[in-house]
Amino acid sequence: MQEDTSIIRELIRRRYAGAGGELTPAVIRRLRIELLEEMLGDPLPGELPYQKFAAVERLWGEDISRLQALKLLHDEAEAGNIRPAPSRGGINTHVHTSASFSVFRSPGEAAWQAFMNGVMVFGINDHYTIAGHKEFAEACNLLGIKALFSIEALALDEAAQAVGRRFNDPNNPGRIYLSGKGVVKDLKPGSREEALLSGMRQSLERRNRLMVEKVSSILSEADPNIHLDFDDVLLLTPAGNATERHIAQAVETAIEGRFGSESETAAFLSSLADVPEADIPTAGARRQNFIRDRLLKSGRPAFVPESPDAFISLDDMVLLFRGYGAIPAYPVLGNPNTEGESDLRALFEEMKSRGIFAVEVIPNRNDRERLEQIVRAAAAAAMPVFNGTEHNTRDTQPLLDKFALDPEFKGIFARGAAVLLAHQHLSRERGVGYLDANGRPSVDGDPAKTMAHFEEVGRGLII
Repeated sequence: MQEDTSIIRELIRRRYAGAGGELTPAVIRRLRIELLEEMLGDPLPGELPYQKFAAVERLWGEDISRLQALKLLHDEAEAGNIRPAPSRGGINTHVHTSASFSVFRSPGEAAWQAFMNGVMVFGINDHYTIAGHKEFAEACNLLGIKALFSIEALALDEAAQAVGRRFNDPNNPGRIYLSGKGVVKDLKPGSREEALLSGMRQSLERRNRLMVEKVSSILSEADPNIHLDFDDVLLLTPAGNATERHIAQAVETAIEGRFGSESETAAFLSSLADVPEADIPTAGARRQNFIRDRLLKSGRPAFVPESPDAFISLDDMVLLFRGYGAIPAYPVLGNPNTEGESDLRALFEEMKSRGIFAVEVIPNRNDRERLEQIVRAAAAAAMPVFNGTEHNTRDTQPLLDKFALDPEFKGIFARGAAVLLAHQHLSRERGVGYLDANGRPSVDGDPAKTMAHFEEVGRGLII
């Protein structure tokens, strides 16, 4: 067993003090592993939650970084004290981390869970930010995982909105989620692309602040001892990239902090939402979703509509993602079947005409028949297909869903991962990515030739 620092020894001592039983080497090892896994969620100096965290947890003035904890966990696995699932070629190119909102408390924790679940190629895909990319890269490299780097944001097609045409946001005509797959550089300071991203983020923050004001007023009216401000929400984020889900989490925290028991908390929520107490979910992801649905969503008392400057056009989003050196990709909703996705072949040709030359899916949202339709249409359009699970809630779910290792789809997803790995590699090493300077497929402007070439290069990188 490795020589531990004083922080680990002290934490083991504190935990054991209330546990009872004999402190055997096996117990010490188990406690040590548990503590190291917990440390994967510890905030770091410079992150917004750190000051509050340090005041409670770091009384002896010593820190272990998330990556240091990850290294010690990997050493335990190498020593046979932790047994990850065997890798069977699992691929997941789309998860969110704490840099936006996720069940993962850090990019390093996401990588550790991928390692433990036998994921071979793994991709970060946060909303409106690449802040988690550096830690994600270091964590995946430490664990021997092939890392992919992407970003996601929401665009608006005003013509589609005007006629009520929906795409992959089924509740909002004209809104289109888009991913930039294979980020290889940051945006140029002072560039139009940087201004586009900054404008969206500023608008979203203004909306979130207004929602917090409204929900705080609702809470204080119900109980004058409950108060919420935007700083409470920011403390749930590492770098201030707050979302509607963070507001719901902050509301849950404020209410639970007011009352001394679960029954009192449930009774308050029952009165606030005007539902039977038996319908109040238990604390955690389900309760946060309940709060969001009852207070923050459209038609609810704390809802604030997005302002027009929260969205940029689809063409501008493509430009933004190309500023990152990324491949613009259309995430297919699949189910429900919206107007924009009713004819997939026509949709994919339309996307290609707009500079979008790849498709991604969250397979577990679809049944086999619909997923087959998606991959067939993508093959006809010569568009690679990237798969993922999102993990954009506090819910725990598998990193490899029911289709990830399915023989019918595994090869398709492996092809998409190979394309992305090759894009990242060739962009950095040779300055030639999947798309050329004009945003067209880089091999003779031909999507099929480009996909075949990048797949061939990427296959060699996966091994």
